[in-house]
Amino acid sequence: MREIFFDENSIDNGLCQAHKKIVKEGFDSYIVLAVDHGGEHVAKRLKKYWNYRDIVTCVLRNGDIHISDESKINGGRIFVCDDTTITGKTFTNVFKKLIALGADDIKLFSMLMRRNSSVVPNIFVFETEADTKVYFPWSDYPIRTYSKGIVRKISHEDCKRDFRCGDPNIDKNSLSDFFKNQEHSAAKVYLVEDKGEVCSIVQFFEKHLDSYKGLFLDIIATAEKKKGNKYASTLLKLISYYMFYHEFNFIYGYAFDNKELIDMYKKRGFEVTGSIQDPHYGTLHKIVIVNGTKDVKDRVIASIKSHI
Repeated sequence: MREIFFDENSIDNGLCQAHKKIVKEGFDSYIVLAVDHGGEHVAKRLKKYWNYRDIVTCVLRNGDIHISDESKINGGRIFVCDDTTITGKTFTNVFKKLIALGADDIKLFSMLMRRNSSVVPNIFVFETEADTKVYFPWSDYPIRTYSKGIVRKISHEDCKRDFRCGDPNIDKNSLSDFFKNQEHSAAKVYLVEDKGEVCSIVQFFEKHLDSYKGLFLDIIATAEKKKGNKYASTLLKLISYYMFYHEFNFIYGYAFDNKELIDMYKKRGFEVTGSIQDPHYGTLHKIVIVNGTKDVKDRVIASIKSHI
C-alpha cells in the first residue's frame, strides 16, 4: 500500500491555483455544497480565495443523503466540494439527490481523484493510483505503536545471548541460528528486548503463492518467564503492519491448538481456514490474514488455500 501525506502548504497551494480555474470557468457564482467532513474542510479553506455567497452542507449517513438547506437547491447552480473522489459512487448519489431537488446545474470539485474512478470531477488537483492511501491535514494519521519494550531486527551481538521459550522444537534454534537465517536464507527476524532481556522473537519469509505475494509466519515465540505480557502480540502487530505498508497480499502460518493463542490471532484480524495434523506438534490450525476488501480477501484465500 502506498501512502501520501498532504500538509497544509500543499493543500493551500493547490486550492489557490484551483480557485483561478474556478473563476475562469465561471463556477464562482455557484452555491457551494460541502460533502461530509472532508468537503467541509475543503470549502472552509477555499474561503481564503473565494468569497462564495452560500454554502450548504451534505451529510452521508447509513446510505442516506441529508442536505442542510434543501430550499437553496431548487433552481440553483451547485458547486459540489469533496476532498477525494474514490470510485465516483458518492458523487453519483449526491448528483441524483440534487437533480431530484431541482438543481439547475451541478459541478464537482475534488482535491484528489483516484485513477479509474467512474466520475471525473470538473476540477481536481491531484490524481493517485487506486492502491494509494491518502492523508489530508484533517485525516487521522496511521500512528503505529509498539508499547512493549524495544522492537528491532536481530543483530550479531544477540548471538551471545540466551533465549528459551519452552518448546524443544523451537529451542533447538539458538539466537545465533536465527541471525544466520536472517543473513543467509532471506528470513526476516525481529525481537522484543525489554529491560535488557530478549522477551519474544518472530521469524517470517516472503512467499509467492499462485499470483499473489505474501508472508509466511514461520516462528513466533515468547521467553518462558515472559509469557502473558503481550510481547508476542507486539510482534504480531509488527508483521501485520509489514504486510499492510509493504504491499503484501497476505500472511499465513500455523497456530498451535490453544484457544488463547487462536484468540490472539483473531484479534489481529487472522482467520482460521482449516487444520492439519503434524507428527511433532499435533493439531495445527491454518491462519490467514489478507490485505484488502472482503472481495479481495475471498479471492486471495481461494487462490492460496491449496498451497498452505
